[in-house]
Amino acid sequence: MPLLNDLVPNEFLLCKLWRIEAGEYIMDPKNELSLNDYQLFLKKKVKQLKSQFLASRKLITLVDSDLKVTYKEGIPLLSDNRNISISHSENIATILISENKGIGIDVERINNKVNSIKSKFLNEKEMHYLRGYGETRNLTRAWTAKESIYKALRMPRVIFSENILIEEFNNESKTGIGKFISSNQERTFKLYFYDLDDYCLTISEEV
Repeated sequence: MPLLNDLVPNEFLLCKLWRIEAGEYIMDPKNELSLNDYQLFLKKKVKQLKSQFLASRKLITLVDSDLKVTYKEGIPLLSDNRNISISHSENIATILISENKGIGIDVERINNKVNSIKSKFLNEKEMHYLRGYGETRNLTRAWTAKESIYKALRMPRVIFSENILIEEFNNESKTGIGKFISSNQERTFKLYFYDLDDYCLTISEEV
């Protein structure tokens, strides 16, 4: 049996998560996927990517078996006009659905490699307050926070270290605040942090 979780940040956000077990049956891609999704599935050559894709589609059918996903400029769109964000990392797949715009989700397995790229997505202030105890986990959390905001923005040419700012948080933080700042606008997002064993997951919602 798959390991399914529902995360409930608030009444306006529906989040489902699938922990994929090695070799488990998820769905029959040829008979259960839409034609467009089946074509996307066939393009994926790595077994893990295939499983992640199937798990995300199965999660959507668990919300509503009639829901379909299409893509416009790489952005997923639901057939009932609700907004959706999709993320996966190794053996976790997750979806976030809401009638509200400005939502995003990202999950990432904690890996020491994040230490070598932190200057690419953090500013000096963020790197300073993230130093110390639990640094790798908190760097991963910061990455998922910025990535979830980026997905919520649905716009190109965003520089994570300059345009997306995360207010200070710590190991105990369950929520946080992030901002998108550019030359002509400023947008604020509430962040919901989840620790899933060796994964970090963040949900963003514009406020």
